[in-house]
Amino acid sequence: MNLNKSEGEKVKLDQLLVKLKKEDNNYSNLCKRLKLMYWILIPIYTLMAIVTYLETMEMNNLISGFSFVGAFLIFALVMGSYQKEYKSVDYALPTLLMLKKAAARYHPFRPKTLWALLAILLMYAGISSRSDIDSHSFFHPLVFSIVMIAAVIIGLIVWYFKYKPLRDHALANIADLEG
Repeated sequence: MNLNKSEGEKVKLDQLLVKLKKEDNNYSNLCKRLKLMYWILIPIYTLMAIVTYLETMEMNNLISGFSFVGAFLIFALVMGSYQKEYKSVDYALPTLLMLKKAAARYHPFRPKTLWALLAILLMYAGISSRSDIDSHSFFHPLVFSIVMIAAVIIGLIVWYFKYKPLRDHALANIADLEG
């Protein structure tokens, strides 16, 4: 079933629901795996921050390490929130309400995105405060910034081809239902 149809072609609601259920499940599972990864990284980075501080006795390295721990904590909580949201979608809601919630779920910029931005800024602060930055390392602030910008662009491209059609078809069905 292909939801990437031209503007003139109508996607049936039952086809859209099948695709939404599949993508909601996939996204919930992805968030679950990412959440687990961050919960594993938190104690590792906490230990690394303490060990690095004890070896160098430089407060910058401790601040850097705990900036990463804070960022990972935010990411873990955001991923947990997304996992819960996508796992507990109620398809038995009235059709119009369910479609509006689906359209909101698949919007590329949501309020929770601001938390992820805060986590990225914490990571940037952590990288910037390190005392042993190598200009050719991934941990150089400029390299990190370029990688993060590229990640956002790639994420938007993925959204455009994978999730935007879901959102567009949900919005089209909403428009039809609202008359």
